[in-house]
Amino acid sequence: MFDVFALALPSLLAVGGISAMIWAVVRLRRLRSAWRSGLTAYAVCLRSYATTRTRRSGPHRSSSTTLTHLYEFTTPEGQTLRFEESGGPSSVVPGDTVPVRYPAGRPDRATAIPPGDTKTLVGTGVLLAFLTVFVTACVGFGVFYLTVFGGLKDKAKDVIERSEDGVNAPAGSPSAPAGPTGPPDGFPTGPPKDFPTGPPEGFPSDLPTGMPTDLPTGFPTGFPGGR
Repeated sequence: MFDVFALALPSLLAVGGISAMIWAVVRLRRLRSAWRSGLTAYAVCLRSYATTRTRRSGPHRSSSTTLTHLYEFTTPEGQTLRFEESGGPSSVVPGDTVPVRYPAGRPDRATAIPPGDTKTLVGTGVLLAFLTVFVTACVGFGVFYLTVFGGLKDKAKDVIERSEDGVNAPAGSPSAPAGPTGPPDGFPTGPPKDFPTGPPEGFPSDLPTGMPTDLPTGFPTGFPGGR
């Protein structure tokens, strides 16, 4: 379960980074297509608003403000369209008239950003560079996890299985530890040489005969004290 989470999170982050890279490239191509098409109309800025994003990194905090304009223009064919666009110049205020450009046959892709706008090109390049590093880091983490942590995990699992097999394996199995197969060297294997091997034959021949002749004589004849 931990492996799935450890690999799913960087995978999702990498997919998100790749999607953002595709969006940035497509947006830049559409801008260039609008700049080079030669179809121009004049749009009126209806309103503008700013969006502020705050990012916190520990005790530090940074914020960025993006200005968005709402434009309305009419094509030579008499079609009236409105579109919102971020990153436009802050000098444009509601009521101003600005030129817009769009690819032939696609007025829905109109832009009020002037051709070759340095701010847009540099911003897109910085964004692509950051996303490239981000996606590379996510992929590198996944590869590092599979090669390093995966190998260590397999080795640890193999060691645990071997230790369990050594403890739980029955005697005589290939994984059971080899025990002593006999008595140690020099251990006696039989009785001593002069150890009796059976009961004695017959009865003893040196038993005493008759009464003893050396009994003590001269026992006392009375009690001490003259009694």
